[in-house]
Amino acid sequence: MTNKNYKYDVVLSFAGEDRDFVDKIAECLKGNKIKVFYDKYEEVNLWGKNLYTHLDDVYQNKARYCIIFISQWYANKNWTNHERISAQARAFAETNEEYILPIRLDNTQIPGIRPTIGYINAKNYSSKQLCNLILKKLNKPNIKIQEDDFEEYGEITIPKIRRTITDLEKKRFLKSSFNEIKKYFQSALTKLKKSNSKIIETEFEEITSSKFVATVYVEEELKAQCKIWIGGMWGSENSISFSEGTRGIDINNDNSLNDSATVADDRSEIYFEILGMNFGGLEGTENINLKHASPKEVAKYYWARFTNYLRY
Repeated sequence: MTNKNYKYDVVLSFAGEDRDFVDKIAECLKGNKIKVFYDKYEEVNLWGKNLYTHLDDVYQNKARYCIIFISQWYANKNWTNHERISAQARAFAETNEEYILPIRLDNTQIPGIRPTIGYINAKNYSSKQLCNLILKKLNKPNIKIQEDDFEEYGEITIPKIRRTITDLEKKRFLKSSFNEIKKYFQSALTKLKKSNSKIIETEFEEITSSKFVATVYVEEELKAQCKIWIGGMWGSENSISFSEGTRGIDINNDNSLNDSATVADDRSEIYFEILGMNFGGLEGTENINLKHASPKEVAKYYWARFTNYLRY
């Protein structure tokens, strides 16, 4: 039954919830010219096939080794159990050679994977190190084994380096942030109109290089309007302000606002502090830190405030 001319060096069997972990290993193997069966690389080949039959053949006959990533998710999936049963049929037939190589992500027990089978504990290795172990198992002496490059910073504390942040840096940050918020609203208005084209009309008007107005009509009646501009209360020029209304707003009066985001820094990075005058209950803002927001988070917050009127 043993076939030395396998189509793949290894096939990977894993649950979708573990994809982020497996993806790094698959990329490393592919980068080292290993023939690896990984569903992301097989989309076109799998298109239209009877997957039940095809995967049975792949996991039973087409590879030198089958690497199973054991986890709580793996135990309860129909497709992972199908792959495992196919691999175990091959392992049963090849009693003198190992075929299934388990990598444990946790201590979940899998039917047919006996505790006496040698396994690798993923908690003890980085993804690069696991890739290296697979390369060694494949006996690839001419392939350069990549050393761990400290790409996984989970256990390493990187200190913030204090520095002087200049007024010019803040001014540039404010301007670039405003342009990012402007582009966000332009894109969001276009998508809103396309998704409700029969009843919604949208308008975007650039008043100046530092001020724009967004408007939404529902069945030709004004439903929501907002103005966003560089400037703040008491003549402040280090904020991006927001004014809203359902019956129109005063485009020229910048002394009245409903919310603002002020440029701040911690001597390491620049960010925004959002006033948050209507923060509670806004859909899409749950993960925004008002005291340390990025330009995109300011855009998301202002968009949530603006479209909140459409939910009434």
